[in-house]
Amino acid sequence: MKKSVLFVLVVLCTLGLRAQVSTVPAIIEAGYTGQIVITYDATKGNGALASATAIYAHTGLITAASKNNGDWKNVKGTWGSKSQPALTKNDDGKWELIIDNMYTFYGVPETTDIKALAFVFHDGKGNNSTAGKTASNGDIFIWIGEDNTEADIWEAVEGVTGETKARPEGISQGIYYDENDPTKVTLCTYAASKTEPAKRVFVLGDMTDWKLSSDYVMKRDGNYFWITLTGLTPGKEYRFQYAVERSDGVKKQLCDLYSEKVLHPDDQWEPKTVDPTLIEYPKSVADGGYVTVIQTNKPKYQWSDATLNFKRPSKKNLVIYEVWVYDYTTSRTFKALKKRLDYIQNLGVNAIELMPVSEFEGNYSWGYNPTLYFALDKAYGTPNDLKSLIDECHKRGIAVIVDMVFNHTTGLNPMAKLYPYGTELNNYNPWFVAPSKVKHSDNDYGEDWNHDFEPAHEMFTRVFQYWLKEYKVDGFRLDLSHGLCGETKYNSPENLKDYYQKGVQATSPGAYMILEHWGDRATQDRPGLIEAGMLCWINTNNAYCQTAMGWLKDGDSFADANKAGYVSYAESHDEERMQYKAKTWGAYNIKEDSVRLGRVAENVAFNVLLNGAHMLWQFEEIGYDFSIDQNGRTGTKPNPSTKGYFTQAERVDAFTKCAQVITLRTQLMASTFINTTPTAVNVGSGKALRTIQWGVNVFAAANFDTIANLDVTLPSGTWYDYLEGGTTANATYTLVPGELKVFTGTAVQAPKFEDIETRDHTPIESVTGDGLRVTGVKFIENGRLYIRANGKVFDMTGRVVRVEN
Repeated sequence: MKKSVLFVLVVLCTLGLRAQVSTVPAIIEAGYTGQIVITYDATKGNGALASATAIYAHTGLITAASKNNGDWKNVKGTWGSKSQPALTKNDDGKWELIIDNMYTFYGVPETTDIKALAFVFHDGKGNNSTAGKTASNGDIFIWIGEDNTEADIWEAVEGVTGETKARPEGISQGIYYDENDPTKVTLCTYAASKTEPAKRVFVLGDMTDWKLSSDYVMKRDGNYFWITLTGLTPGKEYRFQYAVERSDGVKKQLCDLYSEKVLHPDDQWEPKTVDPTLIEYPKSVADGGYVTVIQTNKPKYQWSDATLNFKRPSKKNLVIYEVWVYDYTTSRTFKALKKRLDYIQNLGVNAIELMPVSEFEGNYSWGYNPTLYFALDKAYGTPNDLKSLIDECHKRGIAVIVDMVFNHTTGLNPMAKLYPYGTELNNYNPWFVAPSKVKHSDNDYGEDWNHDFEPAHEMFTRVFQYWLKEYKVDGFRLDLSHGLCGETKYNSPENLKDYYQKGVQATSPGAYMILEHWGDRATQDRPGLIEAGMLCWINTNNAYCQTAMGWLKDGDSFADANKAGYVSYAESHDEERMQYKAKTWGAYNIKEDSVRLGRVAENVAFNVLLNGAHMLWQFEEIGYDFSIDQNGRTGTKPNPSTKGYFTQAERVDAFTKCAQVITLRTQLMASTFINTTPTAVNVGSGKALRTIQWGVNVFAAANFDTIANLDVTLPSGTWYDYLEGGTTANATYTLVPGELKVFTGTAVQAPKFEDIETRDHTPIESVTGDGLRVTGVKFIENGRLYIRANGKVFDMTGRVVRVEN
């Protein structure tokens, strides 16, 4: 390898002078133990260190053991420290780092499967250090076995500009396929600051052989740039970015804001595992940011009649089950969630709310760091995987609601990337509101969208329309809805009403729109939003945590959960688990598993049997008791199946009672809850005996005390003990602490369950190609066959039965 250094230097001189980072040798082969010279041009990339007087390397490895491109191994030193490797300035004004042997430099054996050397450069000023990254503010990677030099793609089109020409009728921003000609597509992007359009924009991609060409310069129509591509192969996927030269001469590469499919360097991790057919990210020619994928003549998904004729549950009677796809099953996919629908259907809920599934930053996240809104995040599966899940939900009478984050985005969004966060965003970017000008109470979550900017407002309207048409979803939950404002005034309610009418109701009448509407103006906003047809979240977690712990004081009233037009919940992804708090701080003997788990159903019942819509957070119904903060707010906690929760008697009983109560509301006596309101509600603060009455149809009573038995007298008339199989009820009952009783005015049979657990049968660890069997060592224990693999023991269904390390 060392003999090729002179040739490599020639290549660098002709191709790599304008590269942000170049190496000698240009291609570092696996197993190479010779010297590596890394040259960093601080004026390139994000240019943050262009004037730095000293530069250091925060560096580590991406290896076969890495989970994603952010999972660095063998990091040298601490971020911002001057003890990290220092670079030396050379005669050309660039900075060099010499690595004599990459294996000894990073302290790993030569058997290590190194995928890339990872870098973020800094000026050595501790935690306040300035970071030198790529143009898209990403980490810098030197990939093993690949040519890491970069040519200046703009030299070939020096002096080339596009003509000024009006867009074809009906073409706004985005990707427009020709319905009559599958060889054509029209692309249109907005490329302008607040005051000036870009100088020129090119399409750069597979169709151009990833070179800039006068044949692919886009025409300009005001601040929009467009082009119609012809000669495409029907059904073939093409990758591309827009190459934009701004009015100030700064050059950027961007994906399309309306991309329905994108590629990213992180695809080699979860997305490639979930979908092995995923085409490769063109990392030798793209800039490290998102790459758009287009495909003409894409096959249409064949929806079942159940979806095409689906009748959504009344919003007055919604019982929603909130799910994070990543944590809900061991396989962490849409396919796995579909296999658990028996369980969810048995629970009786009539809607599932998926935490954000549109493209977000990284592969592992709750999704509240969105980057694109039309593209599905590939970590969970393909578009057809999600469509199949939705179709199956509809067959079971379950509506599907998707969580959307329209308040903010990250710097990876193409419109944020064009004029990035900081001075450029403040002074030049029309799409976002500068932090100092934000008109609502939450302004620290990323780049804050300007909903008064017409192209942004149009985009969000089209997002609603797209998901209702393309994925047949039944509604939306909007995160931080009070933040959907412009730059000059607080006008979230006006924007929300416009989106609801033009984006949601005009596209799919009756679709839901649920708002997380907090902030200092929320109280005065909510009545008008509800009157307009929307639903609003109301946070009643504290009250239910109090009663779960047995503390009948300090905000334990359930009154706020008894309001039409609201979605109340005892738990959500944002609040602590009731059973974790009961296990940790429970009164009297509630910390004992058998006691606290016996009280799960009374809290659920005294939420879902009140007026309005209601929501459960995944596994609330079996008393999930690990803290929301364990391993970080988005950290993976033990899946209930790995802890044996579905076979533990107290948890099975909790599920059964919760399912019986929910089914009573959503199915067996739905008309009562849709057409009437409670006639008597006794759920105030400090009350040990609490009751709910719906006329002569439903009466519920529960003892929330920790010690005393309490007597309850039923209303006059004939009542049947619903939870005991519809037997005739007595006039009075003595309830022990934690006991729940539900009575109906007519004999109604509650559902029974022999086995509540349904499994996805696909542990994420060590599965064979068919995705059903675990690859490991077979052994027999207590007469049963098991498999040991990766420190876990699996039974023959693929369920983890214990962890051994």
